[in-house]
Amino acid sequence: MRTAAQQANRRRTINPQLPRFVYPNGNGFRALIRSGDKILYLGTFETPEKASDAAERMARELRRKASARLSKRPGAGVAKGKAAPGRKMVKRRRRRPD
Repeated sequence: MRTAAQQANRRRTINPQLPRFVYPNGNGFRALIRSGDKILYLGTFETPEKASDAAERMARELRRKASARLSKRPGAGVAKGKAAPGRKMVKRRRRRPD
């Protein structure tokens, strides 16, 4: 079996000349982004550059929301073995092996 670099695996196969998130759609260019298990349709644009700009803006917004959501979790950014601010450290008992 031949091994391939990650970049080769991710290479666009439909139309490699188009930017990320952009696909041909009739007379225009469609912008699509995947967010989790959903596909977000951002619209059809006249040029691939406009479609790419819209998709990149949405990708930045989704990354910003995801990082904000992760940083709000209790204990996020706290060293292991330390309690999060406002929480008590609870010592857990180990189960005895049978």
